[in-house]
Amino acid sequence: MALTIDRIEEGLRPTRVLVTDLPLPEEPSHFENATSDRQVNLRCEVVRDFNRLKELSSDWSRLWKADPKAEIFQSPEWAIAWWRSFGGHNSLCSIVVYEGDEVIGILPLVLRHERIHFLGTPDADYADIVCSEERAPYVLAAALESLSDSVTGWKECVLEHLSEKSRVARYYQHLPRSLGARLYCVPTEQYQIIASRDTNDRAFDSLLGKHHTRRRRNKLQKAGETRFHYYETAEEAESHLSDFFRHHVRRFAATGRQSRCASPDFQQFLRSLVEELGPAQGLRFGALELDGRPLAWYFGFEANSKFLLYQHTFDLDASDFTPGELLLWNLLAYAKDRSIREFDFGTGDELYKSRFSTEQRKTFSMFFEPRRLGGRIRGLRRGFQSALQPLRGQLRQATRNRTTMRAFRAARMWTMGTIAGIQRADRRGVLAQYTRHFLNKLIQDAVWSQQSMDVFATDALCPQFAPIAGNGSSHLEIDRLLFGDLVELAWEHPDVLLPSDLPRCRKRLKTGDRAYVARNQSGLVMMCWTSTTVAGAVAPGAGVPADSPVTLIDEAWSARNNAVIPAYQLLLSSLATEECSSPTASAPAYWGSNQPQLRNVLRRQGYAPRFKITRYKALGRFHGESVRLHQS
Repeated sequence: MALTIDRIEEGLRPTRVLVTDLPLPEEPSHFENATSDRQVNLRCEVVRDFNRLKELSSDWSRLWKADPKAEIFQSPEWAIAWWRSFGGHNSLCSIVVYEGDEVIGILPLVLRHERIHFLGTPDADYADIVCSEERAPYVLAAALESLSDSVTGWKECVLEHLSEKSRVARYYQHLPRSLGARLYCVPTEQYQIIASRDTNDRAFDSLLGKHHTRRRRNKLQKAGETRFHYYETAEEAESHLSDFFRHHVRRFAATGRQSRCASPDFQQFLRSLVEELGPAQGLRFGALELDGRPLAWYFGFEANSKFLLYQHTFDLDASDFTPGELLLWNLLAYAKDRSIREFDFGTGDELYKSRFSTEQRKTFSMFFEPRRLGGRIRGLRRGFQSALQPLRGQLRQATRNRTTMRAFRAARMWTMGTIAGIQRADRRGVLAQYTRHFLNKLIQDAVWSQQSMDVFATDALCPQFAPIAGNGSSHLEIDRLLFGDLVELAWEHPDVLLPSDLPRCRKRLKTGDRAYVARNQSGLVMMCWTSTTVAGAVAPGAGVPADSPVTLIDEAWSARNNAVIPAYQLLLSSLATEECSSPTASAPAYWGSNQPQLRNVLRRQGYAPRFKITRYKALGRFHGESVRLHQS
């Protein structure tokens, strides 16, 4: 069998490469590269044991460091950390290319579900072959030919996350026709970057000088002492990873998405990166802090005068300070001080990236099909996909405005929240309760809802609630929830709080309403919302002093056990204690609820029913309210 290449690289004299005597599968391939002035023997080794690949790490590191534009994702440290975390789900089939006894190229590949992928993907933002620039065409041709003839058990090779500057993307068109005809290039994303051409470039200065960002920085600085830094040792970084994971999961859950940090394997991967790379070798993990409290975290890489923002998150309960934007401002200032030539936002098409970026970088997926009939059929599909991809990209760009993106995000949050709620409820064995709760809420929001709240009165705002006997009252705790806590509650207990209801929860918190839960050793006992107002706002003309405080307790959920009554009693005691410092503490107090059990607790504490509030909502738009006095 013979293969001839008529063109290797633009600007070089035509070079003929003759490939003969291809070996049987699972054995090394031998290539003869016949140039005009010398003979070069290329051979390939298919590496199936990762220990063997680690033995070649010095050669791998030499090739990687020789490239002034190499990405951290092609480093041997990245590969070692990734394999330690995900290797159990993959079979190694990496191709090592030799010239004589010298390693001149590595195509790091794995086999997963009958498809071959780059080692490190989908977790690497960029992927590529590792070799020198001048040898790239020959190494790529040799590696693909060896893959085709020496590796079995795959239906398709999918080379994803290829930058337009990658060697595979730049040289695949110069491969031999027998290889090139089986390769299909499909555009995928456009990464947002900030490029600084030289020391006189003002790219970072213009972004750092944005007026609205300066105002937010001033607000944060007035709130306390701020600090932006990265953790300088692996031990320090490791100690902060758990908080980073927790808040990353919360932030994604709040928008109806699954965080990668929710996966134990991905958490282990980031821990392994801290161990393998560490701050000394390009890892940058740190936080923006206010009075020692982290508000936002970033996990990125710095290599070859480039900074890549890999993962980042912020504390949802600090959103008033816009910590995500201020974190980005500090990262840009860091990049400017370090003379970074390129700041890369990584994967994802979030709107904020286009606001700050100065350039876009195209990425591609390359599909390499086997010679069999199935490969030809898939090749036709990939060719059709490649032809339609530009139209898809144009449609995406046309819909990238703030209003449309918000509408899409709201729809996605509702859909993903509902799906995730069903899945979690099913796993916890509460699918029936979740379904009833979901359908009832759906009808109330879309068709009709009516809620009646009995309001009770007492002459003193700070009553001493007598203990209520009952099993299950021991070890009860009442906690007030912030938004981040509500996010966790919704994803852990969708039968209690619907994940799709989180946007409304955020609005309630901003208006001053409060959320509480009661827990004991058995788990969640009760959850409810409270709001505080004055009688004149909820019961005008009811014969009640207009400035009297009214505490309303609604949207309550309770478990079906005997700890519920003690939980409500403890809640009322906690609320009364909170309100004792109010200027109106000596005035008559009014407490209202739509929960029968809670109303019974109020009666047993000596509260007298005074009036009833009935609220109506029809078709999600029309609201009404009526107040009726209780007969003495």
